[in-house]
Amino acid sequence: MDREKFEAADALVDEIADIVDEMLASEKAELLKTKLAELSKAVGSDLSVSLDCRLDVFDSKRERSLPLLSTGLSSLRGQQPYRTWGDSSPQKYVVNGEMMIVPHDHCPACWGVWDFKMDQPVCGECGIRLGEQVKILLDSDVCPHCEKGKVGVAKPRCSECGFEVNLRYVVWG
Repeated sequence: MDREKFEAADALVDEIADIVDEMLASEKAELLKTKLAELSKAVGSDLSVSLDCRLDVFDSKRERSLPLLSTGLSSLRGQQPYRTWGDSSPQKYVVNGEMMIVPHDHCPACWGVWDFKMDQPVCGECGIRLGEQVKILLDSDVCPHCEKGKVGVAKPRCSECGFEVNLRYVVWG
């Protein structure tokens, strides 16, 4: 998704997430939580149940959806349901000279699932190649692997997790 569209959507997605949070924490959701716990007890101790709320953006040209929010409730063995989050942090890319932002586990070109790009530098869906047609845009010193440590051109090894940025795969902005 191009930068302008992503930034416009991101603020609204945050507001929607807050509304879903309030709904799931409300008294009205207690019956739902009770029934979810009953269902998890009914299916047995080796299975869990989840009720998910997912917000996707669909692109008719790509014929694909891009998940922007994934949250819900899960229960195991009849226990009180707990909140779940399945979102992936956004990542900036330069794709054929244009900046794109998508969840880090998706391809910025085709929106297909493409996780662990540093280890698997070719998108399995469209064949775009990391380091050639697409580069990860690092415009801060935050480690793209753990998102906690620091990396830089002079010190590409993360101060927290030890991950080393492959300088062929990134562009610094």
